[in-house]
Amino acid sequence: MLDGYVGERLRLATFRHSPHVMTGDSLARIHRGAALLCHHLDGGARVEQHGRRGDLATGDFCLIDLSRPFRLQIGSATVQTLYLPLAALRETMPRLDQLSAVGLHGHLSAVGYLRVLFHELFAHASELTEAVADRVADAIPHMLAAAFESMAAVETSPSQLRQQYKQQVRRFVRDHLADPALCVEMIGAGVGLSPSYLFELFADESMTLMRWVRAERLARCRRELADTALRYRSIAQVAQSWGFGDMTHFSRCFRDIFGMSPREFRQSCLEGRMQE
Repeated sequence: MLDGYVGERLRLATFRHSPHVMTGDSLARIHRGAALLCHHLDGGARVEQHGRRGDLATGDFCLIDLSRPFRLQIGSATVQTLYLPLAALRETMPRLDQLSAVGLHGHLSAVGYLRVLFHELFAHASELTEAVADRVADAIPHMLAAAFESMAAVETSPSQLRQQYKQQVRRFVRDHLADPALCVEMIGAGVGLSPSYLFELFADESMTLMRWVRAERLARCRRELADTALRYRSIAQVAQSWGFGDMTHFSRCFRDIFGMSPREFRQSCLEGRMQE
């Protein structure tokens, strides 16, 4: 920590980071009733929460709800951090869940006064008294809410927000298809959405979320079984590499989708290649 202030309602610090990843699991319990407002003096980062992903550069601000799952991947960077009580922040910003992991980009005039506030606050942190710090803690949520309200990018319709969530879910699933433990609970924890909301989110799709997961896995298996360069890999190895642990279940699902068993499909691909 380079400098800072610790009070009852306001805590701030400047950190020089080396590359690392931070998640909610790595936080001390004391921080989990707070929100973290970050200002990147230099360096970049990527933050993920509530199904959103924000890329941050020098001069950008970002808000993270420390009570909910998140992932912060940060490079070599100097960051000013300010902790605020969640309860007070939610009173002023009832849409807080829609605003975390949204970058307030430094080049926008709307965040200019936040930049000035941070500059003055950190420059005079050693002079803060508890009474003054409490007043600042009261004012910051209103200033932050005004900054978000003035950003056109935050004015996202409910349908657009649902599509953003779906994109984040699909990205997470494709990154973890090989994990046999992949389930609704794991997906929800990974993207910061509840399992019940995930079910509702995909209710208007042609298949449920987990049926889509299975279809994606089967498509990967089919592609590898059709690849003659991989003919020396057993069918069980292919299935297990994409999260199928039960071969009977895998074979039945494969036949239901593609009309033949995995063995029959592989053989037909080999015979077709030999006839070319």
